[in-house]
Amino acid sequence: MNYIKFNRHDLFTSEMLETTMKCINGSKDFNLTNKLYGLFDGYLYNDLMEIAIESKVDKEIENMIAGLINAIEMFIKITDKKFV
Repeated sequence: MNYIKFNRHDLFTSEMLETTMKCINGSKDFNLTNKLYGLFDGYLYNDLMEIAIESKVDKEIENMIAGLINAIEMFIKITDKKFV
């Protein structure tokens, strides 16, 4: 499986929604943009960070994506709220 399904409504704050949109707007790569939109549907793709680095987004956007990934993974680890 190349993604983790999570409940975005339980996790995302308005700041996280805003950060995700900033990342989407800062992306010029279709694949990266598509996977970032997936966060709104509760899909964390395993290769999201790799694609962000390969697409050479600004370091600020790269750091925002890393922060979102860390928050999602921590949420899943703490709450054990992962859909299979």
